[in-house]
Amino acid sequence: MTQHPAADAEYWGGRLPRAETLDLDDDQQAAVGELHHRAQRWAERSGFAATDDRGGLIGPFNAFALRPGPGRAFNGWVANDQRNSALPAAIREVVILTVGVAWHAAYEIYAHVLVARSVGVSETVIDGLRSSSTDGFTAAELAAHRFTDELVRTHRVADATYAAAEAEFGRDGVLDLVHLVGMYLATSALLNAFEVPAPEIPPAP
Repeated sequence: MTQHPAADAEYWGGRLPRAETLDLDDDQQAAVGELHHRAQRWAERSGFAATDDRGGLIGPFNAFALRPGPGRAFNGWVANDQRNSALPAAIREVVILTVGVAWHAAYEIYAHVLVARSVGVSETVIDGLRSSSTDGFTAAELAAHRFTDELVRTHRVADATYAAAEAEFGRDGVLDLVHLVGMYLATSALLNAFEVPAPEIPPAP
């Protein structure tokens, strides 16, 4: 069961005000409803909290409510990727966690440790992604992690690393991998710029 943090209007927004503390315009109010309908349902299925215990939006979702236009566009990109990616769900989570760990993006790491668990990524791999160990990774997990880590940290991908990823995922998979990296680089930038905090990661079941 998802554990929702206790409400604290100032703390959970980081540098941003909490949407529920503001006099929202009609578009912002509509965005709050949309985020509760879509993002909160995804979060609940995956085991992480997108709201506090009073229903206030936390994580990046508060920011999306404050600027509905960019928020909707970004979430449309995420939804399209979730529906149509050539990458298996577990590999997508390896990529996302690799980005989040490289950026020290607390909420991204919190949420996607729990999403990773929900789609079957092993605790060995999750712990390895958080501690820079690749012991116990499958060939596909290792290829996705190394490609992502090189791209994020060095801004390039070596030929051998690229070839390993293409051998595992094909051309479409590598294209989807790069889109996914960009998506979560943007998320990490948002979280870190506004110092958005995260709940504690619950222990593995």
